[in-house]
Amino acid sequence: MERMSGPLTNPQRKFLRGLAHNMPPTMQLGKHGLTPNFFKSFELALTNHELMKLRFANLQDERKQLSAEIVEKTGAVLVSMVGHTAVYYRPSPDPEKRKLVLPRTKVAADGSVESAG
Repeated sequence: MERMSGPLTNPQRKFLRGLAHNMPPTMQLGKHGLTPNFFKSFELALTNHELMKLRFANLQDERKQLSAEIVEKTGAVLVSMVGHTAVYYRPSPDPEKRKLVLPRTKVAADGSVESAG
């Protein structure tokens, strides 16, 4: 599993949100919670798609905590969370199989990150 090299920039998050906008949820998390089978399926989906939506079914109160645990255990990045749906991103561990190319960023002399296109 490859972890992200750093946090996503705002232009990168916006780009990924745009790609995910019309996607149906790839998975649903329900009353059984974060089981080993859930993580196995989540890992497989992230490896194959890089970007995915997860729907939290009847877990409105716990979704932030569950999402933090998902990020911690999978190395994915939480792109956005709106209502019952969260969007996650993690680049494929095999560079040749990567489908998504994020907008490039450059680091300014003062250490701040800017979009380069």
